[in-house]
Amino acid sequence: MTPPGPIDRVFGAIVPRAVDAVDVDRLVSEVDVDALLDRVDVNRLLERVDVDALLARVDVNALVQRVDVDELVRRTHIDSIVSQASRGMVARSIDAVRRQLVGLDAVLVAVVARLLHRPREGSVSDAGTVTGRTAGGVSRLAAFLVDIAVISLSYSATVALTSYMVGLFTGHTVAPSKGPGLALAGYLAFAFCYFWIGLAVTGRSIGKGLMGLRVVAVGGDPISPGRAAVRTVVYPFSFILGLGLIPIVTGRQRRALHDFAAGDVEVYDWGDRPAELPAPLTAWIRRQPST
Repeated sequence: MTPPGPIDRVFGAIVPRAVDAVDVDRLVSEVDVDALLDRVDVNRLLERVDVDALLARVDVNALVQRVDVDELVRRTHIDSIVSQASRGMVARSIDAVRRQLVGLDAVLVAVVARLLHRPREGSVSDAGTVTGRTAGGVSRLAAFLVDIAVISLSYSATVALTSYMVGLFTGHTVAPSKGPGLALAGYLAFAFCYFWIGLAVTGRSIGKGLMGLRVVAVGGDPISPGRAAVRTVVYPFSFILGLGLIPIVTGRQRRALHDFAAGDVEVYDWGDRPAELPAPLTAWIRRQPST
């Protein structure tokens, strides 16, 4: 082995001491990073990078295999974000429909009040919500149409499934259409159970729930099963010539025949969400005289 020469001995003794004497923190603090970056020609630097060659050296399969997808999803809460976004979209769509209906209710109430020379009623509270206010005829009609659609589809599906199961186990063919009286009785019984159970348990049917309506006792308490049964029994009689429904439009309390019979009232129930009525309707309502 060749012994170190004079130059090697000098550098071997001086360089380590010089490096140890350098204050790296102070040196870094005195570097003007912004000025240094300004002098870097990024475009020229990128032009010299062979991106294709760089990507060709990346083993994508090995990279993907090393990623813990389950852990990534858990830590980023992607499933929660997607779920909330989906629920938020549905809720916003339903609220948009409700606002349009409440706006039409407000127009109808304002027109009737003007024709009958009554003070104009406010459909929205000072806090901007409609919850607890008496529901109007347009929203109630929309809820009724939804309920009729749900009842018809559900009843048809139930009859078809029952006929299929009877034929499967007994070998006999059941044709409900051959007995129209029995089919009508079955439909009315199904409709009674649909409305009564929904009102007795939650104060709502499916249609009323979608339209943001709830049936409560006149004092604001939840409707009892007995009152719900009375309301459901009297409900069809309100449709005779439509006479039982007229008070919803003309009456001060906006209660139909079945509401008076059961001692209840139908109100809006949106929780604490605001009722942002459509701008043209809001402007029109505000222009109406209050007396």
